[in-house]
Amino acid sequence: MQIFATFEYTNLLEIAITELEEKGVSSIYAVPLEPCKKEPRLLDGMNRADGMSFIDKGMILAFMFATVGASKGFVWAWGPVIWGMIGAGAGFLAGLVWSWAIYLVHNRRNKSRIKKGKRGEVILIVTCEADQHAVVEDILWDHRALGLAKTT
Repeated sequence: MQIFATFEYTNLLEIAITELEEKGVSSIYAVPLEPCKKEPRLLDGMNRADGMSFIDKGMILAFMFATVGASKGFVWAWGPVIWGMIGAGAGFLAGLVWSWAIYLVHNRRNKSRIKKGKRGEVILIVTCEADQHAVVEDILWDHRALGLAKTT
């Protein structure tokens, strides 16, 4: 039986491997994964999206500002249509600036975390007997495995 587990590369992983060896499990294979070093693309394509959008806040604020501009435009000099369009443009730009600021803050925070020494994850493959799988699973979960899967 094989048990696959993912860990962050910490001392707990080393302790888990040592504990497994003490329990008589000798077939342990660890594969370190390297973190992504490439910057994500700023704009999403049609088939690839990361859930971050720059225009959603802009569209919402454009609607809100256009509504206020059009309603105030009945009193102001240029009329409701012109002030509605000015409000829509100003709201859209405000939303873009807001989204861009959030992106820059989020990106700066992630870069600092990577620079501080964020390590990659490790896949641990343990081959054991069927009667040992419960002990192996308990050891892996006790040492903060991120995920676990088993095959027979």
